[in-house]
Parts: sequence; C-alpha cells; structure tokens
Amino acid sequence: MCRLVRDMTDLSSKIHCAFIFFLLCETNTYSLVSHICNTSTREVSTDTEFSSTSAESLSIFEEMENRLSNLERRMRAVEHPVWQISLREEDWEVCVEGPCKCIPEMKSVSCWRYNLLDLPPTQLVPADVLRLDLGSNRLSALHRDTFRNMTRLHHLDLSSNLVEHLAPRLFLSLHSIANVRLSNNLLKEMQRNQFFGLRNLRILDLSSNRLRTLSEDLFLSNNQLALLDLSSNRISSLPPGAFRGLGNLDELLLSKNRLVGLPVSIFRETINLRRLALEENRLKELPKNIFEYLTSLKELNMRNNRLMEVPNGLLSTLAQLEILEISSNKISRIDSTAFHGMPALRELRLGHNHIKYLPPGLFNNSISLERLILYGNRIEILVRGVFRGLFNLTSLFLQSNRLKILQSGIFEDTPNLRKLQLQSNDLSFLPAGSMDAISTIQQVRLSQNPWHCDCRASYIASWLRKRFASFANLTNPLQIQRVLIMTGNWSIWEFGAGAICRGPGILGGQSLLRLTFHELCEGQWASMKGIIPRLPLDVIAPSLKSQVAKKDTIMVCMYVNPIK
Repeated sequence: MCRLVRDMTDLSSKIHCAFIFFLLCETNTYSLVSHICNTSTREVSTDTEFSSTSAESLSIFEEMENRLSNLERRMRAVEHPVWQISLREEDWEVCVEGPCKCIPEMKSVSCWRYNLLDLPPTQLVPADVLRLDLGSNRLSALHRDTFRNMTRLHHLDLSSNLVEHLAPRLFLSLHSIANVRLSNNLLKEMQRNQFFGLRNLRILDLSSNRLRTLSEDLFLSNNQLALLDLSSNRISSLPPGAFRGLGNLDELLLSKNRLVGLPVSIFRETINLRRLALEENRLKELPKNIFEYLTSLKELNMRNNRLMEVPNGLLSTLAQLEILEISSNKISRIDSTAFHGMPALRELRLGHNHIKYLPPGLFNNSISLERLILYGNRIEILVRGVFRGLFNLTSLFLQSNRLKILQSGIFEDTPNLRKLQLQSNDLSFLPAGSMDAISTIQQVRLSQNPWHCDCRASYIASWLRKRFASFANLTNPLQIQRVLIMTGNWSIWEFGAGAICRGPGILGGQSLLRLTFHELCEGQWASMKGIIPRLPLDVIAPSLKSQVAKKDTIMVCMYVNPIK
C-alpha cells in the first residue's frame, strides 16, 4: 500500500489514498497501517489542494469513507475465528458437547438465538451436516472457511444477524445446498461470483438488507433457483442481466425497494416465472414489452407505485395471469384494450387510483373475472354496458368513489353477482329496474350515501325488502314489516347495508329498508309539496309482484294539481 502511494503521480489519487490512511489511523483499527499513516501524512501535507472544501472534495471523502468501510469488513472476515470442522462421522458425539445444539439423528446443528458475536471456537461441526442454523445472533462477519468441506449441507440459515460482508468463495464448498437464508442483515453488495457453483440452490432469501443493486450475471450458475426474495432492500436500479440464467425461477420478490424503472429485457430469461412482486417501489412507467416473455405468470403485484396509466399492449402477453394487483397508484387512464388477451384473469384490483372513467369494452375479454375491485377512485357515472363480458363476476367493489348515477340495466351483464359494495358514494336513488338482473345477490352495502327518500327511492326500498323476505323465507307483507322492526343490525347490514335517509323532513335518519311504499310516496315529501297522490295509497300493498303493479308504483309519483 505504501508503494502504491509513492508511485502515484496523479494528485487526486494521492488524496484518495491519503483519506483512507487518515481514517484508518483515526480509528486505530489496525496497527499494521500506523507507518503508512505517518508516511502519507508527511507527503500529503505539502499539497495545498488537500485543504480544499469544494463539493468535489466532499464527494471524494464520502467515497473514501465507503471504501474504508468495505476494507474493514473484508479484514474482519479474514481475522474472524472459525469453528472446528471434522470429516469423521463419529465426531457427532463430540459435536453434542459444544455450546450449540447438535442432533446426530438428523445431522443438524443449531446455534439459533445464542447471542453469538463470533462463531464458537470450541464447537466441532461434522462436515456431513445437513442443516445448519445460525439465525438470530449478532454475527457481523464470517471467516471464508466457515463452511469448508460441508458438501452435503442442504439448509443454511444466517438470517437476523449483523453481517455486512460475505467473503469471496464463502459458499464454494456447498455443492448440495438448496436453501440459503440471509435475510435481515446489513449486506450492501454481492460479489459477482458469490453464489457460483451452487447448482442445487432452490431458495435464496436476501430480503431486509441494504442492497442497492445487483451484479450482472450474479445468478448465472443457479439455474435451479425457484424462489428469489430481494424485498425490503434499497435497490434503485437493476442491470439487464441481473436475472440471467434463472430459467426455472418460480417466484421473484422485489417489493419494498426503490426501483424507479426496469430494463425492457430484465425478465427475458425468467420464462417460467409464476409470481412477480413489484409492490411498494417508485415505478412511474414500464417498457411496453417488459412482460413479453412471462407467458407462465399467474400473479403480478404492482401495488403502491407511481404508475399513471395502463397502456395498450403492456399486459397483452400475460395469457395465464390470474391475479393483477395495481391498486394505490396514480392511474387515471386505462386503454380500452388494456386487459384484452388475459382470458385467465380471475381477480383485478384497481382500488385507490385516480380513475374517473371506465372505457366501453374494457372487460369484453375478461370472461373468467370473478372479483373486480374499483374502490377509492373518482368514478361519477356508470353507463349501461360498461361491465359487458363479466358474466362470471361474483364480487364488485365500488365503495368510496363519487358515484351519482347508475344507469338502468347496469348490472344486466353481471347476472352472477353475489356481493356488491356501493357505500360511501353520492347516490341519492337508483333507477327503477337497475337491480333486477341480480335477484340472487347475497350482500349489498349502501351505507353513507345521501339517499333522498321520496317516491324515486321506492324502487330500491321495495327491492331490498324482497331480498330480505327471500332470505328470511317470509311472504306476508305484515309479517315482513313486523320482523324488520324487531330485527337487529345484522339484517340491515346484509340487505339494507345501513342505507339511511338524508331526508326529506322527518324521514331523515330512518332506515330505507324499513320504510313502506306509503311512507315514501305519500309521507313527508308529498305533504311538503302540498300535493296529493293520484291513487289512494292505503289500498296499495307493498308486496305486489305483477308487472302491472310495478307500473302503478311508478305512476304513483305522478300527481294532480294542488287543491284550490
């Protein structure tokens, strides 16, 4: 190192090296650098540029500090103690005498939650160990010979430690390893050949570390890897070849990182991927063909990003996709063909976005869709035909929008609907016949809407009573009314969904489900207007079922001139 300093002619290189030596001296980490520090101090003191306080100098200082930290981690790994490793199978009896827990029958060694700062030097570990658990300790580094000759090791747990650096070739002997857990450590980087030769590796957990990126071809020799967990790191970018060689990868978890974009070819070789988790990143847009090769994908999660639209062609190759989660983004535009080419889609989550409008034909090819989540958007009107293609839809979540108008016949395309949530909108009434197509529905929630309980509300009130009567197996109108008065909140929640009148007059605050036709059409609203109904309402039963009676019900809302 001293020779490197003497040979340097470039001033910035001298400063670069001098910073490292100064910091080493200051921390007194290693006595072997004391001479280097003294020498470099004398050399650098003659350079007036060293005292510069410019932004460039600060940047150099930060870089030096990072390099120093990296150097310290490497040196600690070299100096760390290592336990004894035996090649004799009979030494399992000696293993039991060590501080860790050995189970010879299972060829397992566990040091889990032993509060270890270093590997116990008195612990003997047979080389034919199959399962090794070092999780939940305080290990900060591991000697490069920690796993030497453990060629049969199958499961290795290093999770929940303080490991900052993995020595090169640390895992080189682990030819049989299938499961490696490194989650919840302090790892900032991965050597390019860190997992080289681990051809039987199937599960690799690197979650909850401090990784910022990955090396190109890091997993090139791990072609049997099925699960790769990189969630909860600090990854902001990935090279195009980050996942090269992972042709058998089944699950890739990249959630809770800082990704702002992805290369178009990033998933080119992960052709068997079935689950991709990208939630809680900073993605604003994605290349059009980024999912082109993911023809086996079943679940895609992009929740809580910054996506602004779902363009044409982005998802069109995902013919096997069953669950698509893109809630909690900033989506305001969805192309009318965005979900075409996805015949297997069963659940679509679009909640908490900025959607105001659903284009006609959006769900024309969504023949398998069963759950559609649209809550927390800005939708004001739903026109007839917008749900065309959703014959198999069973659950529709539209709560917490700005819905004012549902056109008549809106649910004609969803005859199998079982659950409908319309609470927390701006609905004051529903048009006559709008709910007839979903006569077998099991749950409707209508609370927190400004229901105006006049004659226009008589349709939904009558429809709700019929649903309640069907559930309670009641046919007599008087009996229905009596049961409604005596029934607790559970029935109101399931069939009336807490639909409370905002008005007019004394009808405000009353349950819409419990109001009779007479109360709605002759009551407070009519008296306030000073008009009388065309027909005597006391002879009209609320349980009329014929089509003629329905027409008469609507005609009741037509009134003659006030009495002079």
